[in-house]
Amino acid sequence: MHLQFLPWGKLNRARDGTVTVHPLLDHMTDVAAVLDRLMLLPAVKRALEQSAGRALSAVDRARLAVLGFLHDIGKANSGFQGRYWPTAAERPAWWHAPACGHGPQGWALFSGTLHDTQRLLSGLPIAHMERWGSGVLPLLHASISHHGRPAASDSSAAVWYPMHGPEGQTYAPADVIAQIGQAVQVQYGEAFALDAPPLPEGPAFTHLFAGLVQLSDWLGSDTREGFFPYSGPGEHRSEIAPGRARHALQAIGLDVGDEAFRQRVADADFARAFGVAKPRPMQAAMAADGLGPLVVLEAETGSGKTEAALWRFLHLWRAGLVDGLYFALPTRVAATQLYERVRTFVQRVWSDGAPIVVRALAGYTAADGHTYEPLPGFGVLWHDEPADAEAERRWAAEAPKRYLAATIAVGTVDQALLGALQIKHAHLRQALLSRSLLVIDEVHASDAYMTRLSEHLLRAHVACGGHALLLSATLGAAARARYLGVGGPPRNAIVPPLAQALALPYPAIGCRGAAGPELRPVIGNPQLKTVHWEALDIIDEPDRVAQCAVEAAAQGARVLVVRNTVPAAVETLLAVEALNEVHGLDCLFRVGGASTLHHSRFSRRDRPLLDAEVQTQIGKHRRRAGGRVVVGTQTLEQSLDIDADLLITDLCPMDVLLQRLGRLHRHARPSDDAPDDRRPAGFERARALVLVPSGHDLKPLLRRQRHGLGPIRAKGQAMGGVYVDLRVLEATRRLISARPTRDIPADNRALVEQATHPEALDAIASELGPEWVAFGQDYEGALAATKTVANLHALPFDKPFGDELFPENETGIGSRLGAADRLVSFAEPFPFGPFGQCVDQLVLRHHLVPPGLAPEAVAEAVAPLSDEPGFTFRLGDACYRYSRLGVERLKQTLKEDSHDAS
Repeated sequence: MHLQFLPWGKLNRARDGTVTVHPLLDHMTDVAAVLDRLMLLPAVKRALEQSAGRALSAVDRARLAVLGFLHDIGKANSGFQGRYWPTAAERPAWWHAPACGHGPQGWALFSGTLHDTQRLLSGLPIAHMERWGSGVLPLLHASISHHGRPAASDSSAAVWYPMHGPEGQTYAPADVIAQIGQAVQVQYGEAFALDAPPLPEGPAFTHLFAGLVQLSDWLGSDTREGFFPYSGPGEHRSEIAPGRARHALQAIGLDVGDEAFRQRVADADFARAFGVAKPRPMQAAMAADGLGPLVVLEAETGSGKTEAALWRFLHLWRAGLVDGLYFALPTRVAATQLYERVRTFVQRVWSDGAPIVVRALAGYTAADGHTYEPLPGFGVLWHDEPADAEAERRWAAEAPKRYLAATIAVGTVDQALLGALQIKHAHLRQALLSRSLLVIDEVHASDAYMTRLSEHLLRAHVACGGHALLLSATLGAAARARYLGVGGPPRNAIVPPLAQALALPYPAIGCRGAAGPELRPVIGNPQLKTVHWEALDIIDEPDRVAQCAVEAAAQGARVLVVRNTVPAAVETLLAVEALNEVHGLDCLFRVGGASTLHHSRFSRRDRPLLDAEVQTQIGKHRRRAGGRVVVGTQTLEQSLDIDADLLITDLCPMDVLLQRLGRLHRHARPSDDAPDDRRPAGFERARALVLVPSGHDLKPLLRRQRHGLGPIRAKGQAMGGVYVDLRVLEATRRLISARPTRDIPADNRALVEQATHPEALDAIASELGPEWVAFGQDYEGALAATKTVANLHALPFDKPFGDELFPENETGIGSRLGAADRLVSFAEPFPFGPFGQCVDQLVLRHHLVPPGLAPEAVAEAVAPLSDEPGFTFRLGDACYRYSRLGVERLKQTLKEDSHDAS
């Protein structure tokens, strides 16, 4: 009896029990065809050759395709093939091989841990492959590890035994492997040329190849009609697979076309791209040749860094140096805001045939503004019901692990950093990213853990020929030295002395010149701003803070109040509401008629409403309807186009403070397009009130943090908090008190360096005494420990593939260090939130989640509020309320600690 369904490579079991199989050799043919075509794409070819250190020949590509073909050789084992029968009861009694997978089993064939491999592999052209050089084995390991992590070796011999039934049924793994060997020699005969040099063997090349095989397997397993449906009767897969691969890569946007396609944007000048007559010098400089693969752009908030980044992408795209763009933001809010700006840019530049723009935010994904509902398995249901061709173009948006396959995507920096961690499919993400310009906005906003991961990622990215642009308004010398030192000798990462750092130009473009890192002066925003600031020691008095804000609003001012923690922001809002009622004013920030504030604890459906209303009421094109007070947290300091008349802010590090100051007098008023839109009397000058502790004394914060200032020293945990380094905060406070005015951006460099440079911090600690010195030592020790954790979590691109297997348990390994937040989903009918939107999901900050809550716990007892829009719900033993104040946990006092930020 011949088992016609074996060997199978892919299997579909319908609900009625019908089984459809895709032959193993056909699936291997599909994947190899995708890989073969993928290696011809300009950006992928460049990445491979950059990491290889030499050009790749047709023979090299054929050999790599052979290794890609062998990715599923482990499926030939009897244990895997026995999974055709879903249960042991349905499996024939004579099929005694234990059910198993195929990755570790496949690697065991080559790793030397399995007996009888000589017989099993006798049908493979092993003697030929051994002449391909010492890089073959690591590359083969990378191919077999296509499920996302380096495969271990399973030396169980029982799964490779042939199966013999009582009626002549036979399944012999060695025979299947011989068929595989014959197929690769027929399909890729060029690989077996005798006079070709060995394959590249460097770690960077092998890690990149691993990601490309993962991509090829994912695409080659897509069974939609236009890609790789299961083989039909009499089909010769090797004849049609190359055409299907070509179509699939073009359809999803990985193959961006020929030179003619790039030239569609050749006539797109700056005016067409952005609707501005001409670029600022800083923006024009981004189209210069010779800046190198890694560029740092430092310029003040509001100077047009986003446009500069998009202009650089267009320059590199036209030159054929990149095939894509990933714009990485520090937060989901910032990414959501920027997404529409990037879509507008693409629509202006591409008159036809524009690439899809993906909003790469898990749970809030969009492709050109269109959204979908996930279906069981890997399917999705697009709400606009696109035709097949359009649905294919959105392939990258259908799963977070594919986001970086998009030609243009906007998301958080986390999606990029996941390509630098020892987690499943990190190689896939890194390989996809290698073809794109990686833009990391607000790069200064990353903590020590994320910064170290960013360095690992950038090092791998540059090693593969990738391009990166880092944007910051306030990057200190130490961080700049580390970033510009990526890919260079250790001496390039040396931090310059304080005096030298103070003399560096600003705004500036940082790059690596022939002699090492260099900083080139450039003109950013020609508009200069003199900020009048003062420190008020009322940070603990929300009533007085509210009084300052309401008094200004009563005079017609648009007031922005930024508190470091959500509890402080809520208290301030309630105080503002009370004064608003007492004085009979109408200065409250409202959304849908409800007085509210701006922070991160609102649903993903409500956040866009909040963002839009902030910009409408206190932005560039604000409504001219009297004074207004907008209260919020750090979510107000990035990406939103806010133009306040008065800024009231908690003390924070100088680099963060400059970000907040960027929301003060951001635009000239009156302007050419609004000549009557003047600032109210008394607010013609940019004025900022900085809230500090009582007596302007930060020393008590060494022992107990308040308002996000200082360290939290929880027993058994690393030092944590919002703004932990009190030396930086003290330096910032002193700089505010030292002079009543500062010129922005002329003073930016001096302000940042005097508040963050190691020499400045050491001087402050020495002056203030032993307790401050000890704090500095503790802080630096905690920082070093955090960096060590990042190094341990990072994917070692500089080590041979498979030298270090990924941890079995990936819990705790992420793009951000610390406990994870909890996503709470609500069942239909969805409850309605405070602004009339239905709420399908809410994110709970990790400290609001009850300890030990079961992963499968769901929201229960959902009930509407009786006195205002919103609802309550229960999660485990904890109760929550979602209202105009955001989501909060009930029946307990909200701790105002590090976890209350944003």
